[in-house]
Amino acid sequence: MKKTQLSAAATANSFDVIFATLPPLNSPEYLKLLETATADELPAPVLAKAFRQLAGVEGAARATLERLVASPHREQYLLVVRKLARQRVARGQYAYDDEDLFQEAIGEIVRTLPTARGSFAETNGVTFCKHCFEDGWRNLNGRRGEKIRGERVEVVIDQESGEEQDPLEVSGDDISWHVAMCESNLPWLEEFIRRTIAEFGDPLMRRITEDQFSPDPSPISSGRAGVSKPPLTEQLGIDRFRISRLLRQVRAKLFAALIAQKEKELDLDWLRKRYQGK
Repeated sequence: MKKTQLSAAATANSFDVIFATLPPLNSPEYLKLLETATADELPAPVLAKAFRQLAGVEGAARATLERLVASPHREQYLLVVRKLARQRVARGQYAYDDEDLFQEAIGEIVRTLPTARGSFAETNGVTFCKHCFEDGWRNLNGRRGEKIRGERVEVVIDQESGEEQDPLEVSGDDISWHVAMCESNLPWLEEFIRRTIAEFGDPLMRRITEDQFSPDPSPISSGRAGVSKPPLTEQLGIDRFRISRLLRQVRAKLFAALIAQKEKELDLDWLRKRYQGK
């Protein structure tokens, strides 16, 4: 066996040892460990394995996933994704920045972990993250019409108002994917979304999400014909790019919450395809 193979095997074994010493998953001791352990004490592959084994255990599964992608530790867990995003955006001019690309890659990680492909994250987290990064980059470029060689997307002009619009806002990747749910599940889904939003720790994210999931959502950055509400940029005093970025984080959080919940058995293939822009 080659030296690199031996090293990889030793690393995988060390992850197995750490996983074997964890308290019972979903126990109070495990949940406490998620709050207190360092990134070295709880490596990303160990979290990935725990999350996959906790499928259907809502509270512990969500806490495990949030530790990986939404806690202060994520910069260490996802360091390779952060570096790749900065390098890729630096090569050309895009309608998004490295933080947008970073968030898109996180969305891919959240979508992929529960699938068969997610098993790779249990043994080689860096390579798994690289694959998810490439998928996220293709999502941004292919779905939003950017040319792969780094040319900036042309400004989109609203045909009714004549105003410029952010290409990220008019891509069709909106937050209204919940309307695709089977009608009989809609009341439950709407209530589940309300409860999930109420748990958001970021007041700005909660405010934006409540608006966009309301029966009468505000435009993000420019008025639409027949809409009297001021845009969110004006209401909140922040730019449209920050709002778009927060909405992508919201989609990842809601998708993760739906994966982790055990209240209702759902076929999420429709949502996964919608989320991936397919």
